[in-house]
Amino acid sequence: MKARTKKKRSFRFKLFLFLAGAVLFSLATYYILALPIWRIQDVVVNGANLLSAEEVRDLSGVPVAENLFLTSFARVRDNLKKITAIKEFHIYRIPPATVLIRISERRPFAVLLLNGRSAIIDREGYILNRSANLTFNIPKMTELPVFSARGTAEGEQVDPRAAELAGQVIGELSPMLGARNLHAEISDYEKINFLLDDLLRVKLGRNEEIKRKLAVFRALLPAVEGNWPAVEYIDVRYPDNPVIKYK
Repeated sequence: MKARTKKKRSFRFKLFLFLAGAVLFSLATYYILALPIWRIQDVVVNGANLLSAEEVRDLSGVPVAENLFLTSFARVRDNLKKITAIKEFHIYRIPPATVLIRISERRPFAVLLLNGRSAIIDREGYILNRSANLTFNIPKMTELPVFSARGTAEGEQVDPRAAELAGQVIGELSPMLGARNLHAEISDYEKINFLLDDLLRVKLGRNEEIKRKLAVFRALLPAVEGNWPAVEYIDVRYPDNPVIKYK
């Protein structure tokens, strides 16, 4: 009986020592982490090529002078999510006093003309330059294909159907025509047209059999090569009966 009582007291004493040690360790850890050396001094943004690293840093709202380890970055994440041009981001705490934000940018795909305004979109239809507080530098922006639409943008993204259709048309034509000036017109999904070099109009019609219609257009190109100003339009809405209409 005495042996059991002794063992129980020994167990309680060891448990007390363990809990006391854990508390002391937690207090010591908190004290060390709360030292002024861990106050955030630098915010570094990596991966900004089209965006301005300084503007991304400012808009992120990282709380400078706050503790690197004890500060929550929930608001910083919310702020970065609002920058549509950023596809992905990661936040790293770099001791003793640096926050690293590594971003991956969305790639410009086309210029959207919508209700008298222009927007730069990526292949998924996200509008990249929707924030007035961000500088968006695109080399050779004039070489981006253009497409116009009616009522297809809502919030931060173009109607996915319109983006997919524009991507299909532009994706098929770009390898075929190189860096020519391309303007696709999607007034609705029944009347799709595109204009090349502000000269050659091509009618695709409904958003069906796009690849086949563009293959027919490719076959007709040699017939009008060097004579685009004389052509009113090429009509491949009915790929079995294409038409070249001269002025």
